Amino acid sequence: MDNGQQKAPVGALSTGNDASCHCVPTSNIIGGVSPDCVWFLMRAAYGQEMKALEYLSDKDGIVEVFCPQWMQERMVRGKKVKKFVSILPNALFVRTTQQVLRNYIGVPPLTFFHHYYQPYKDAEGKDIENGRKPIIIPDYQMRSFRKWLEADTEDKIYLNDTFHFKHNDLVRVTDGNFEGFIGHVVRLKGQTRVGVNIEGVGFICTTYIPKHCLELVKS
Repeated sequence: MDNGQQKAPVGALSTGNDASCHCVPTSNIIGGVSPDCVWFLMRAAYGQEMKALEYLSDKDGIVEVFCPQWMQERMVRGKKVKKFVSILPNALFVRTTQQVLRNYIGVPPLTFFHHYYQPYKDAEGKDIENGRKPIIIPDYQMRSFRKWLEADTEDKIYLNDTFHFKHNDLVRVTDGNFEGFIGHVVRLKGQTRVGVNIEGVGFICTTYIPKHCLELVKS
């Protein structure tokens, strides 16, 4: 039975040029965005993520709702039909506070709308039994994810796993299709690239980035 304790989805993402970031920014917070606003990775019942996005888009306290999509071609009655579908089925990202979000989780008409969770970890990074927390995506990772989706290139990389970096230093891409992308320098396919692990999504990586287009991100 679906009890809201599912793990986040991990599946293949499109690396083609037909990716679309379906974003709904709102301005329903009086006096500016609360410093407690963060990006939550949320889940909906099968095929209901866009319904959740549309419902939340004009609600007080919801800063932004984001559902990445891509163009998929299907055969309908013998004809090819193109349609935007969610890249991460049943998932969407919501920027708000936990206090605001709890007003909508599992509450009509969003009875199908819940958190994705991740286990608490100890000092060594091992899962702690019987402990879990909602998945929250850091702002820089969300910006990099959206930049990755929008980049008009075929050679970007996605892995449905966590990548183990040799160095922890963060760098920023300063020019090109991935300008503004923040992550770690990696060596893949014999090339210098920049990659980042995104909780609940996987590992994403740029195409080749010349070293002169990288700058160190200060803590």
